Amino acid sequence: MKVLFVGTGLIGGSFSLAMRAGGFLSEAGGYSRNPANLDRSIVLGIIDQKFDTLESGILWADWIILSIPVDVICKQLPGILDQLRPGQVVIDFGSTKGKICEGVATHPRRAQFIAAHPIAGTEYSGPDAAFASLFEEKLMIICEFAKTEEKALTSFKEVCQGLKMRLELMEARAHDRHLAYISHLSHITSFALSNAVLDKEKDGDIILELAGSGFASTVRLAKSSPEMWAPIFMENKEMVLEALSNFLHKAEDFKKMLEENDDSGLQKFLESGRNIRRVIN
Repeated sequence: MKVLFVGTGLIGGSFSLAMRAGGFLSEAGGYSRNPANLDRSIVLGIIDQKFDTLESGILWADWIILSIPVDVICKQLPGILDQLRPGQVVIDFGSTKGKICEGVATHPRRAQFIAAHPIAGTEYSGPDAAFASLFEEKLMIICEFAKTEEKALTSFKEVCQGLKMRLELMEARAHDRHLAYISHLSHITSFALSNAVLDKEKDGDIILELAGSGFASTVRLAKSSPEMWAPIFMENKEMVLEALSNFLHKAEDFKKMLEENDDSGLQKFLESGRNIRRVIN
C-alpha cells in the first residue's frame, strides 16, 4: 500500500514510521507547505519521496492521511475527495471533527473518507519529534463510521489494531465535546498559566531556579505548536467556550472561598477534585 502523508510532523511522521515498522505500507510519500520538512522526513526515513503538488501525490497514493491544522483540513478535504478514484481512501487526523464532517456530509465520495483522531502526542512538533511507538496502547477515535464504506473502514481498523491501538467509535459532536474538556481545556489552562507567569516573572532564571516538577508538568502543553492549536480552538469554539465557562466558574468558586477564609469549603473543593484519581493514576 502506498500512503501519502499530508503533513509529516509528530502525528503524521509517527504514523508513517509505525506503519512501516508494522509492514503496512510499501512506500510512503509526503506533501507539505514546508518543503524543508519533507527533505528532513526523507532523511529520517518517514517518507520515501516528496511531491511538489498535492494533486500529484493523490494520483500516486492508495491512502491519503491528513495531519495538518484542522482549518486547512476543512478547506482542502472536499477538493481531495473530488480527485479520488474508486478504492482510494482519505483519512484525517484532526483534533476536531464536527466542521470537518459537516463540510463533506453530502459529498458524492463521502464513503471514501474516514474521520479519525489518534489520542496521542507530545508537546513537540515537526519531523524530528516523530517516533514509531507513539501510538502503542493509545486510542484511535473514528467518527461517523457508518458513512464510510465497509472495506475501507475494516482495512483502517486492521492497521490501527496492528499498531497496538484501541478503537472507539463516536459521533462527531460527542467527540468535540469530550475533547473540549479533556484535551482542549488542558491546553488553554497551560497556555494561560505560562502567560501569567511570564508576565509576572520577567527573569527567566528565577523561574528556572524555583519551578518544581508540578509547574513543569502543568505548563508542558504550552510548548505545543500554536499553528496547530489556534485553529483547533476556533474550529471547536462552541464546545471550548462551554468547557472554559465551566472551568472559570470553578475557579471563581475557589477565589471566593479564599476571599471569605472558607477553610471548610476549600477542603471540600480539594477533596472533590482529588476524586480524579479514580480514573487517572
